[in-house]
Amino acid sequence: MNIIQKLTVKQLRLNKKRTFITIVGVVVSVAMITAVSSLGVSFMDLMQRQVIADDGEWHVRYENIDSSQMEAIKNDETTEEVLLTQDEGYAYLEGSQNQNKPYLFIKNYNSAAYKHFPIELHEGKFPEKENEWVISESIQSNGKVAYSIGDTVTVDIGQRTVLNDAGEEVVLTQTEKLQTVENFREQLVTEESKTYTIVGIMERPAWENTWAPGYTVLSYVDESTVGKDTNVHASIILKKLEPALFDHAKQVAKVNGIEKVEFHDALLRYYGVVSNDRVRRMLIILSVTVLLIIVVGSISLIYNAFAISVSERSKQLGMLSSIGATKKQKKEAVFFEGAVVGAISIPIGLISGLAGIQITFIFMNSLIKEALGITEELTLVFNPLTILTAIVLSILTIMISTYIPAKKASDISAIEAIRQTSDVKLSRNTIRNPGFIRSLFGVEGDLALKNIKRNKTSYRAIVLSLCMSIILFLSVSYFTITLAKSIELSQQGIDHDIYVSLNQEDDEMGKETIANLNSLENITETTSVLSFDAMTWIKEEAVPEKLKQENNESMVDGKYPYYITLNALDNESFETYAKSLNLDKTALTDENNPAAIIIDTIQYEEAGTNKYVETKALKTAIGEILDIEMYDFEQDKSISLLPFEVATLTDKTPMGISDMMGLGTFNVIISEELLLQLKNNESLVAENLNKMLYIRSNDPLALQDDIEELQETTEQNNFTFYNLYAGRQREEQLLVLVSVFTYAFIFLITVVCIATIFNTISTGIVLRKKEFAVLKSIGMTPKSFMKMIYFESLFYGLKALLYGIPVSVAIIWGIYLTWAAKFSFDFQLPWTRFIYAVFGVFFIVLIAMFYSSRKIRKETIIDALKQDNV
Repeated sequence: MNIIQKLTVKQLRLNKKRTFITIVGVVVSVAMITAVSSLGVSFMDLMQRQVIADDGEWHVRYENIDSSQMEAIKNDETTEEVLLTQDEGYAYLEGSQNQNKPYLFIKNYNSAAYKHFPIELHEGKFPEKENEWVISESIQSNGKVAYSIGDTVTVDIGQRTVLNDAGEEVVLTQTEKLQTVENFREQLVTEESKTYTIVGIMERPAWENTWAPGYTVLSYVDESTVGKDTNVHASIILKKLEPALFDHAKQVAKVNGIEKVEFHDALLRYYGVVSNDRVRRMLIILSVTVLLIIVVGSISLIYNAFAISVSERSKQLGMLSSIGATKKQKKEAVFFEGAVVGAISIPIGLISGLAGIQITFIFMNSLIKEALGITEELTLVFNPLTILTAIVLSILTIMISTYIPAKKASDISAIEAIRQTSDVKLSRNTIRNPGFIRSLFGVEGDLALKNIKRNKTSYRAIVLSLCMSIILFLSVSYFTITLAKSIELSQQGIDHDIYVSLNQEDDEMGKETIANLNSLENITETTSVLSFDAMTWIKEEAVPEKLKQENNESMVDGKYPYYITLNALDNESFETYAKSLNLDKTALTDENNPAAIIIDTIQYEEAGTNKYVETKALKTAIGEILDIEMYDFEQDKSISLLPFEVATLTDKTPMGISDMMGLGTFNVIISEELLLQLKNNESLVAENLNKMLYIRSNDPLALQDDIEELQETTEQNNFTFYNLYAGRQREEQLLVLVSVFTYAFIFLITVVCIATIFNTISTGIVLRKKEFAVLKSIGMTPKSFMKMIYFESLFYGLKALLYGIPVSVAIIWGIYLTWAAKFSFDFQLPWTRFIYAVFGVFFIVLIAMFYSSRKIRKETIIDALKQDNV
């Protein structure tokens, strides 16, 4: 260690407070980089494990392949393991207690499939021969015979078939519900008889839909028995996951004559592999943007610390220059200070970041698992590459942060440094203030602005810190908003657990069924909806330009046809919905002036581009009258229905009403009273009514059992239901996990912003002890002193907002354009976040200034004038 390095270490020891603040700043920066990178990797790992637990581990699936195609797939250089599955067919379940599930659905797996698909075995073992079965617990409780391990079962296996409108026989799959409508009733066409031995009992598979007509039974498929005429499905686990796998799999399918290939997109996306090049570019750009935000924030934090350090050490560096220190040596002194601070801070920052994330996960896991019912836990993934990246980024950040102060230190001459003339400029023009400053803010305000101009180094550091804080907070906030929006657009928008479709034509019977369903336990909320399709005509000026371009030929008399769905909510749900929109239900149910609520926002996936779009369906005004028509196929003409007034336009939908629609369509919400008027005026409405009940439940699986029992024990059981809990659960999981990640990131960014501002202001105030002591010595009172400090805070905040907000808007616009590659929605500035930023800036600056100046007020004037080190 040379003399310069020894002096640097000694200086760090003498200025313990400043050194501590600098180290804390670097620790916060390193901890943030480590935490964010570890958080991202850990969330991706959780989602990978959750998808595997729900859907199994596979990457590519080739459907309906024969033996030669299977060999080609096995021998492909990218294939690691082949999971074979085969849908063998259906057999009757003797004495089934569930009339909607009269069958056994027999599915065959090979050994690899049993290992990688999510099957929970409760008793026994998995099949190892083609004449062995593993059955689900549901079969034991719903069949006439209580099957157990070791039992032998002989069944007639076949396919479910139904005649379509053309009279052709169509084979039905497990995803299609039982067909019981007269003239289209399905039948089981048996093909062979087989005998099986039950070797295991499993839990009902998660992928078996509640409306599936057959209880799943698993058997075994032997690769050696797959022939030229045998069709199986091959799910492939690949050796390496890379974007090229999509094109490669399609090429394999093309060369070998395989008609259908699927990709496990739900899993691949969490490995960072997506098929769409635009999406990939978008993700790369956004990832780089987030990384730059972190690095720039860290550089800002660390740079300010070292800039103030060099400003304070300028006298010492000048003295070194006077005794022969070269520019290189002075520059190395600053770099060495950065190295010492980094050597202490980086390990602490790494440990703090990892420990903070681990503690967060410990508290978060129980909350997430209880709220969402996920089976996997969020665990910290210790990825050496992530840690190495954090270390490298931290070192680069410190090097970049110290470069400008180091260069400035090397340029300091001995005379300038000893006289301290480089930082404080006393030119008359430099410190002259406009006359209105003293008029508005008094002598204290005028003095505060002059102090800011005189101390340019500290002033610029504080304003830069505030600007970076504003930019970081607003840009990351908007990033999280658009991320959540993109997920909302790409998901199905399921907001209920169970959907019941009522088939009764008799109104009283339908009401009785709804009452019976509402009486069941585990129901938290229900909405009954009567809906029918109709048509209206919208004026040209109210039609979006895109629809005009795509549907220009449909315009008649300056109007465009819109195909709409009218949804009548039950009275209680309608009243609640109207209140949420600040509407009076009475005004909406006036017989003489019927009114309706228009859902004017629609979401859809654009054909050709696969771009998710959210847009306004129409631009009509409140108070306009819409004429409604229905088409009567018997008379081959349109029938005019009761017109209604537009009560309001909203993007808020009641439960069960989806805004996933196409251009030229929209949803209309009406009251039961208005529907009754329409039915009384035109019987055509009653004939085309769809009757639905949407249910939210605190235990959807238990409620499903109760509904099945209701179907079996009541005479009026002519309804079908679908349990959508799994789809809704997956959507909520993704939204909550992304929200946790993004808001944790905002929290970390906010901490860095506060640390940066507090560090810069407190250090700057401490370094101005002598200046404040001089002001006190000439008669400044404590009240005037604090007034001056508050005015300085005001000027800092105003200047930071003047620069920070325009730059933030520019970055936000850039983020919006990046997302626009895959998602289309209206650009809106997050005004509430801007308000938070404005109030936050002034609050933090005031607190930091008050805290720092409070300590100075306690010191005597003589001590402050004599003290060199802090």
